[in-house]
Amino acid sequence: NLAVSQVPLVMQAASQSGNSITLTWSTTPTSMYQVQFITDLTQTNWTNLGSPIRATNFTWTASETMTNSQGFYRIAQLP
Repeated sequence: NLAVSQVPLVMQAASQSGNSITLTWSTTPTSMYQVQFITDLTQTNWTNLGSPIRATNFTWTASETMTNSQGFYRIAQLP
């Protein structure tokens, strides 16, 4: 098996269309990622959006329907 070098997780794009947000970030193939959401940055408990994602390429895109008027998103790389 060929080893795949770790690629730094970098948010490449975030765009909104109507009530949908689309996030694109750099990934390491076969690594696991979780999209998370929070409405207030003074909170500490982020909410997972959907299931963890196993990357199959060097970039990944996920879309989510926004249900709040304000929100913050992050991508967590799982162990």
